[in-house]
Amino acid sequence: MKSYRISAEGLKRICAAVFAADGMNPANAEKVAASLVEADLRGVSSHGVVRLKSYVERSHKEHWNQNPQLKFTQTLPAVALLDGDAGFGSLVGTAAMEKAMELAETYGVGICAAKNSSHFGMAAYYPLLAARKDMFGFACTNGMPNMAPFGGREGMLGTNPFSLAMPVYGEEPVVLDVACSVTARGNVSNYKREGKEIPAGWCIDREGNPTQDPAVALKGSMLPFGGHKGSGLAVFVDLLSGILSGAAYGIHLRDGQKEGHEGGPGVGHFFLAAKLSAFGDPEALMKRAKAALDELRASAPAPGFERVLMPGDLEARKYAFNQANGILMGEGSWKEICGVCEQFGLKEDPWSFVLQETEEEFLKK
Repeated sequence: MKSYRISAEGLKRICAAVFAADGMNPANAEKVAASLVEADLRGVSSHGVVRLKSYVERSHKEHWNQNPQLKFTQTLPAVALLDGDAGFGSLVGTAAMEKAMELAETYGVGICAAKNSSHFGMAAYYPLLAARKDMFGFACTNGMPNMAPFGGREGMLGTNPFSLAMPVYGEEPVVLDVACSVTARGNVSNYKREGKEIPAGWCIDREGNPTQDPAVALKGSMLPFGGHKGSGLAVFVDLLSGILSGAAYGIHLRDGQKEGHEGGPGVGHFFLAAKLSAFGDPEALMKRAKAALDELRASAPAPGFERVLMPGDLEARKYAFNQANGILMGEGSWKEICGVCEQFGLKEDPWSFVLQETEEEFLKK
């Protein structure tokens, strides 16, 4: 199947222009666009620019506020709450993570829980903001109930992703970013968009039967990774993001397309930042972290593996490659984005940002 490599800067300009044309102020448009392209650069295509069309549509159908009035409440010196005013999740999430970092600068650790938000994109985007400021970062979010709890067949939990990041001396931060489902729901949408079957074990249909048809899967439920382990983690993410923040949780998250749910989806997030200097000399700690990671990387690989990788190693390599060579997009996804550009009458031709045409398998990257 044909694929294309698109300039990262070009994709950012396209997304920002679309959001601005739809009514978002330029500063907010740049922030949302940056979060989407960052996901693609790291190879997390399920949360990248392929979401452009759905973000525009969902912002209207689900009442996402394009220009929210964010309101912070300080409960204790190192703890804050944020009312996101039904805003785009990437706007709410960025503000909340920055607040947690601001508190950490003063108190060593900072926490900010957010309510009245929406889909915040790639979870790693937020703790990486902290890690690049010599802090440990943590972020998690609840989401629409489309994952069955362990032993169930109904979507009662979100896929509820979480991410942690820590700076490492002389290299990119070590970062873990996982959904509590076997895969992100966006990956199922990607397979549907590209006309391919999903792998076995990802999803069940409405009756609880396994399915590899992405269209059927999107009407059914995701499955938690590791059975009870992923299910249990999803519960705790919901407790942090939904309960502590005062947001909606579980089946009480709102589908804005239904009558009576006009106040936005009510998603909640939870963010934590901690300064390395609160635990000792930051450079010494980062050097110890590098030594520990390098010892693990140098260990003997198992049969079938070329090397031992640490969390975020692959994404860091993809970032460097994609920045230099362009972001890989499947033909179906790229044509959809071009259609959105045409819909909003953008003056720039999106095809001018294509760096190369390729036969690379998009979904395998």
